[in-house]
Amino acid sequence: MLISAVGFADPTDPRYANDKALLQADVRSDSKQQLVEKALVLLLDRKSLASNYDVLRSRLMARPADFIGTIVREEQPQLGKDGLMSATTQAVVNVKAVQQSLNQLSRDERIDLIRANGDPRVAVRIAVRDADQPDAPPLPSSIAENVLKERIKSFGFRTWSDDAAAGDNRGADFIVTGEASVKRLSTRLAASGLVITKYALSSWTVKCANRMTGEEIYFNTTLPQGLASFASEEEALRVIGGRVADQFSRDLFLQHVNVSGRKIALVVTGMPDATWEDLVARELLGLPAVISAHVGPPERPRVYELLVSASDAASDAVAADVLAPLNAKLSQSCFTLGAVEGARVAVTFEVQCADPTLRARLETNPPAGLYGAPPARQKAIIKNPDTLRKLV
Repeated sequence: MLISAVGFADPTDPRYANDKALLQADVRSDSKQQLVEKALVLLLDRKSLASNYDVLRSRLMARPADFIGTIVREEQPQLGKDGLMSATTQAVVNVKAVQQSLNQLSRDERIDLIRANGDPRVAVRIAVRDADQPDAPPLPSSIAENVLKERIKSFGFRTWSDDAAAGDNRGADFIVTGEASVKRLSTRLAASGLVITKYALSSWTVKCANRMTGEEIYFNTTLPQGLASFASEEEALRVIGGRVADQFSRDLFLQHVNVSGRKIALVVTGMPDATWEDLVARELLGLPAVISAHVGPPERPRVYELLVSASDAASDAVAADVLAPLNAKLSQSCFTLGAVEGARVAVTFEVQCADPTLRARLETNPPAGLYGAPPARQKAIIKNPDTLRKLV
């Protein structure tokens, strides 16, 4: 995924007093670490990321070279009116590699990381074949499917039709398919001549595929040891569903959930002039939830094309991840949410905020992306206690 991020460093840090080259290197390094953090924001619930920030920073964010491929653009560090050095980097980040490292970290450190998009859609198809009629086509088994669906729902996930949902062309994220072979076991009782028929599971195959990538994330064929038999075919089918369900866990699905940003057109009216508009554009790239931002032509209203990491509705994503940090930096609700039409979100800049003192605050206060950031992130960047207090 192509991600843009802004890195920062505080020139007042004593380490830079006699080493300006180190200052510039740290700014660039922080921008690359922010690229990895934005990939993590795509993958993790925000509270989970914040509560585990220290270990994620030391184990994943500190290794940007492991995840960053092509660097598309890297700005020269520059000193801002907020007193911080900053630099923007745009690069291709291997989000799948971040996801795999995150899974490994979760296992190694025994950390229960809550994932974003933790409710994938799973379609189920289980068919049963008559072992005594190998040429006959397999028939779908609603009994076995329902047992598996109940297990999937117990993970907090949604079961989905194998066809694309009406009004939603995404359809299921995963599809679980299985085929079982059931054999009839008939025995004639010598004393009465009655024929007793039981049913045995002779073999079954199950696989799970990621619908978006086509990757088979799980595959298994089982030949049961010993033919356990069941009094009815229905009972055998329930056992089939249960045994297939036992192959799957919540983590198996979450480790392979596709991550993608949400495109939002932010339409802002009421900003006094182009200077305000440009300052806001700079702030947007520094927000952890904004994967990329493109500023539209200089016309009114000003439109910002954003790619954000949010599984919530567009209005909720804008309110929490864009407007809240901007308003926190300005210390008042200057940007308010308006009408939402699909991916187009209207925002109004309040008239009373068109004040030179507030523009000065937008220029000189710490970056909006640091407001609400984990304390470890804030303290890693800002060394001046007076500046740090502005984030409270």
